[in-house]
Amino acid sequence: MPIVVLSSAGGLTEQSPCVDLLRDAGFEPRMIIDKKWSIGGGGGDDQTIENLRDAVGVVAWGEKYPAKVISSLPKLRVIARAGVGFDSVDLEAATAHGKVVTITPNANHEAVAEHSVALMFAVAKNLALDDRHIRSNLWQWMPTGTIRGKTMGILGLGRIGRSLAKRVRGLDMTIIATEKYPDEQFVREQGIELVDMKTLLARSDYLSVHLPLSEETSGIINADTLAAMKPGAVLINTARGALVVEKDLVAALRSGHLGGAGLDVFESEPTKEGNPLYEIDNVIMTPHTAGADEKSMQDMGTEASQYIIDLSQGKWPQWAVVNGDVKDGWKF
Repeated sequence: MPIVVLSSAGGLTEQSPCVDLLRDAGFEPRMIIDKKWSIGGGGGDDQTIENLRDAVGVVAWGEKYPAKVISSLPKLRVIARAGVGFDSVDLEAATAHGKVVTITPNANHEAVAEHSVALMFAVAKNLALDDRHIRSNLWQWMPTGTIRGKTMGILGLGRIGRSLAKRVRGLDMTIIATEKYPDEQFVREQGIELVDMKTLLARSDYLSVHLPLSEETSGIINADTLAAMKPGAVLINTARGALVVEKDLVAALRSGHLGGAGLDVFESEPTKEGNPLYEIDNVIMTPHTAGADEKSMQDMGTEASQYIIDLSQGKWPQWAVVNGDVKDGWKF
């Protein structure tokens, strides 16, 4: 039977629904019990090549797929990313070597939206700092930030941005957003005001970033855009670390221009020892776990596996394929 490789990094086990799904479709699911390999690509290119040498498909997590890996795996037909990001895959090389790359657009957007709200509350209410103080037998308090009546700015109204808007709507906040291709009906139903980038920066008390990483968006939050943000505003980033120039963010936080930041993603992951963000009390950090709640992890595994099955059966999930140029003449 054709082999599909899965990894335990996403909380998947031999009992996960996606394993039965693949087996019922005629595949041999092969589980790699090595979280180091698929979290941040810790296992390296050679390990990825070895793990996937006989596979026709892979449910991919954090491991990297540069040209070297892609060209070394002639049997591999589908790289099914668990998540919506695909910057870990060299798309040009994948297309050149006839490998379809898919994402899971339906599985984890609600989890990321929930995490964005959690970060907003954590920063506004000084949760981490107060927790550390109490554990150090220091009982003190200061006024915390307010959520109700404030303005939430959303940069990017894709699935995650829309999920965030639905949750924020119940918090008595004004919602504004910047989006090139908005869902007009959704915008009307949720009472969202569409604004340009300049207005978004100037009016947002909390600015949550929900953009894909591309040449156009890389470093979009930089010294200039940070300076244009409302004094005392809080930045939330659960999208991609490279969207934010970290040294510029550090400067804006240290100067007091920004009131805080909630970050799930970073320029370098894992973060490096001595990162200046560690020294700033009004920064809350999590290790790229926004989309990783228990339900979303299982859902991502199932959705990614289903796309491998669909492609093997001649179906083309165009909403999930990110390198559509490979379609002409492609065969499983």
